Amino acid sequence: MQLFPARRALLAGAVVAALVLPGATPAQAAATGAVSGRLTTSDGAAAAEVLVQVYPADDYESVGYTNTDADGNYTVAGLPAGSYRVGYFPWVQPEQYYHQKSQMSDADPVTVTAGTTTRVDEQLFGTGTITGRLVDASGRPAPSVSISANEVDTYGWAGGLTDEDGRFTINALPGRYRVSFNPIEGSYQTQYVPGRLDEEGASVFEVRAGATTEVNETVLPVGSLTGRFTTATGAALANAEVNVNTANSYGGAWTQTDANGEFTVRLIQGSYQVNVVAGERQQYYRGKLTREEADIVEVRGGQQTRITDSLLGTGSVTVSAIDSVTGAPIANFCAQSICSNGTGTVTVTGLPQGRHTLYLDAPDNLHFYREVTGVRVKANEDTKLTVKMRPGAVISTTIVDRQSGAPVSNICLDAYLPKQASLADGYGDCSDSNGKIQVGPLAAGNYKLFAVPRSDTYGRQWVGADGGTGDERGAAVVPATAGQVVTGPQVKLDRAGKVTGTVTDAAGTPVPNASVSVLTGHPGVGTEDAVADERGVYTIKRLGPYAWPLVFGGHPYAYEWSGDKPSRFTATPIQVTAGTTATHNAQLDQGVELTGTFRAPDGTPFTGGHVIARSADTGDIAGNGWMENGQFTIRLKGPQKVFFTYNVSLGDKYFDGRYLVTQPDGTRKLAQFSVPASGSMSVDLVVPTS
Repeated sequence: MQLFPARRALLAGAVVAALVLPGATPAQAAATGAVSGRLTTSDGAAAAEVLVQVYPADDYESVGYTNTDADGNYTVAGLPAGSYRVGYFPWVQPEQYYHQKSQMSDADPVTVTAGTTTRVDEQLFGTGTITGRLVDASGRPAPSVSISANEVDTYGWAGGLTDEDGRFTINALPGRYRVSFNPIEGSYQTQYVPGRLDEEGASVFEVRAGATTEVNETVLPVGSLTGRFTTATGAALANAEVNVNTANSYGGAWTQTDANGEFTVRLIQGSYQVNVVAGERQQYYRGKLTREEADIVEVRGGQQTRITDSLLGTGSVTVSAIDSVTGAPIANFCAQSICSNGTGTVTVTGLPQGRHTLYLDAPDNLHFYREVTGVRVKANEDTKLTVKMRPGAVISTTIVDRQSGAPVSNICLDAYLPKQASLADGYGDCSDSNGKIQVGPLAAGNYKLFAVPRSDTYGRQWVGADGGTGDERGAAVVPATAGQVVTGPQVKLDRAGKVTGTVTDAAGTPVPNASVSVLTGHPGVGTEDAVADERGVYTIKRLGPYAWPLVFGGHPYAYEWSGDKPSRFTATPIQVTAGTTATHNAQLDQGVELTGTFRAPDGTPFTGGHVIARSADTGDIAGNGWMENGQFTIRLKGPQKVFFTYNVSLGDKYFDGRYLVTQPDGTRKLAQFSVPASGSMSVDLVVPTS
């Protein structure tokens, strides 16, 4: 028997609504358009009585629906002009969206014009069948059990329900599936085929169009877990949350303790960990603070397992902080969000017995955040702790309206070291109601400031000595010294302008989802200020009235700067005027294909992570690629020189940094590579692991 998602009930209501909607009047028809087409099955036959729904391109709420007729034809009228997505909901197979998409987010847009009908024909996916039988340990059928098939690669779903003989049939799109079900009535606990409590170790079944995959399973026996939790003094721990998860931290069951601290849950036979939460306190059975330390509890089918545990006693930690360079006491700092308020100490109370991690920061931003691990707490005792904090620099300034001189709030400042425009030290520091701002803590160095408004009124700028600029090279240099507050130039904001245009490829085809920015070609700070729509059209806002370089990119194309340039400093700048919109179109190509290997000195390939190529001129990210099994590919615009940074893994170890090479004198130096104007190139990167 086929089971369909809960959405089917909602869609049924939609069908009724569609059937009773009155027809559009002639005036309405002239002001609106329609979508009309024919839906066929995978073998070309008419797909009758299938629900069709129309959605705005930027919304998930249907604005029109109907059913296909006996010949598969349908029409949804009364649609205002605009862009839409069309969905199809057969009763015997998974939903799909025009054109041949299984997810609404991937659907192709359909343009509707007033007074006209847009033709949208669609063919339903070919499906395969998952069939089988579910029985208990005695061989008796398990009726009315929901069966789920979850696609491994796309997260697609199909489902079914066992009949009185325990048999089920599921129509599913071609793919690789894990099959599971919930054997305990009223519980969300899942059993995976064959006989697993979680995805780890579950079989993956291949489903092919027009073929049948057989999946038979025996329901694991069910037992129960009971227990009692008490406070550290032995009193009943009432109304506490009890979470039971598999040893791999997948779902199990949830319940609450009663007035006597007792609980009972039914569980599939297997191994579990138990977590109890009472207010802000939580711990694991038995008497542990972390999941990694938790004891394993075995539940047997047809048997009852009982556990008891008490909350750990609590103690406190009194923290003092000192400057790691001078050794001087730090009067103002915070630990676990409790601040010293000039006293030089913080006492954190109510910590369960065991080892903890404490987090320290300085509200004046003159010292860097510190994480202290392994702090031992004993019940009913106070632990004394002195922590060294690294001194940092602070840049202080005010932000005003350039014309009136009035202070402007909610303007953020990013501080950048040379060639690190993608690494925002102090990111997120924003001006107060008086326009005042302090950026830090910062490492010692020469910084340039980048102002980022939170609204569209003012434009972004590199902060110059007496006003803004769109060119980093024109920004004022602010020397910062650790342990000191330095005053930077006043930030004088100008009103914002915009740039719009179209991004296409070399053939003139629009590039949807292309990213457009003024800072660096990489998902992160300052990037993807604009994303091109399905027509390749973008609009980038909040730009000060200066000449700005723009960077464009989108898979599988190489990042390039305005004027078809590889670098921000060689780009052709686009002049922006306050209150108006400039136009600039870009044409992308795939550039130079860089392929590389990433290995340890003994030749072992790194297992995963990102390799990033950066401009040697600006430090901007010129391209990035995912590294797998020691190999990666990056598309780059040439000619230019680049260096590499990386964040990669080798087994369970992680490595990050800049790629360096050893000089004849034994010193390590940043390696630079020349990217040609066209063609391809390869690099072999060897990174030490010790």
